[in-house]
Formats: sequence, structure tokens, C-alpha cells
Amino acid sequence: MKNILIGIGILIVIVAVLFIFGGTSFTNNESSTAPNTESMTVETTVTPGTYTVAPEQSKFNWAGQKPFIDGYVNSGTIAVTEGTIEVGEATASGSFVLDMNTLEVGLTAKKPGQEGALEGHLKGEGFFDVATYPTATFVITNVTPTENTMTSSEYVVTGNLTMKGVTNEISFPARIYQTADGNVHAEADTEIDRTRWGITVGSGSFFDNLGDNLIDDMVAISFSLVATPEN
Repeated sequence: MKNILIGIGILIVIVAVLFIFGGTSFTNNESSTAPNTESMTVETTVTPGTYTVAPEQSKFNWAGQKPFIDGYVNSGTIAVTEGTIEVGEATASGSFVLDMNTLEVGLTAKKPGQEGALEGHLKGEGFFDVATYPTATFVITNVTPTENTMTSSEYVVTGNLTMKGVTNEISFPARIYQTADGNVHAEADTEIDRTRWGITVGSGSFFDNLGDNLIDDMVAISFSLVATPEN
């Protein structure tokens, strides 16, 4: 039986970094392909071994919105700084770290030029309080194949996301594969409820009569992660 590993995060969350393994063959019926600028990249299952997250090749994005203001969406990035995955014949483990001090805001469509101010708010005590909690971590607990695994390399990943000293379990679909250079790739789009980690500023679940100041509880996250094999 073959195992496949997701390299995440994570996540918010994280964001992510992921591995995947299983009790059935996780190889596609035939090698699937993904286009790049020069040629077709062959995708295969992840082989047992130790893999290290490559921060310079990995991306983690987030987005939040004020639902009562049309087009009011702010987005940005957080850096994945480290992570290690161990894959065996029937077991796997991994943990990954996000540096919350690297949180950055992209263009703020409704308030251009206010990106720095928003970054300050998000890093402050009301939101992520990065001075007290400079990192977020994701620890994988389970990976399950789906009915589409054989053709799409899609799995459901479950793990514990820790932010602001609070740990909650999250699950989400992710696509993972290994390329000819031995690198593991993980891609996912999901969302988390920020209030589960005590981030309640502007939440309609905790405060009334917010009007245009209402901030959606759900935060969208997406990531494209790369983990390299250790020699």
C-alpha cells in the first residue's frame, strides 16, 4: 500500500502545510499532469521519508470582508517559516509554523493607502496580538482519501490549529502530489471561523447593531506549499 503526504499549513491558518498517507493506493490511475510554462509536470504519490518545508517556495494567503459594504474585501499574506514531515509505510506526522509578525495586507480597495494602518490593527491585541503570540502552528492528526482521490489527488486533512494560545481542530480538502524532483506540493482553499480563537472584533455573533462595521466571522485562506526531501 502506498502512502501520500501533504506537505501545509497553514492555515491561518495556515496555513497550512499538509501530508497525506493511506491504507489504499493513492497513485492516480495513470500519472496525472499539471501545466507549467515550459512543459508538463508528472505528478506521483509521495514516497516514505523526511520532508522539510521550503518557505521561499511556499505561499499562504488570507482574506476577510465587511459583508454590508459592497466590494469591501481585504487580503494579504503570512509567511510559513518552518515545518517537517516524517512519512513511514503506514504512519506519518508533521507540524508547521506561521510567523504572525510577517502578516501583510495587500491593496485595500475601499481605503487605498491604509494598508499599514490595517496591518497594525490586525497585529494588535484585538485581533492576532502578535506581540504575545508571535507564531501559529498546525499539527496534522488525520488524512482521509475522498471518492475523487484517484483522479484528482484530493484528500480531507484534519489537524489542530493553534493561534493566540487557543487550539481548535479543523478539517478541509487539499490536493497533494509529488513531482520528479522529489518535492511534495500541497494546494488548498478553505475558511475558518476566527471567533473560535477568540478574535471577536466586529463579530455579529458577539455584538449587536454593528452596521457597516460588521466583519465576517469567516476568514478565507488559500495556500500553495512545497516540501523538499532530506538527504
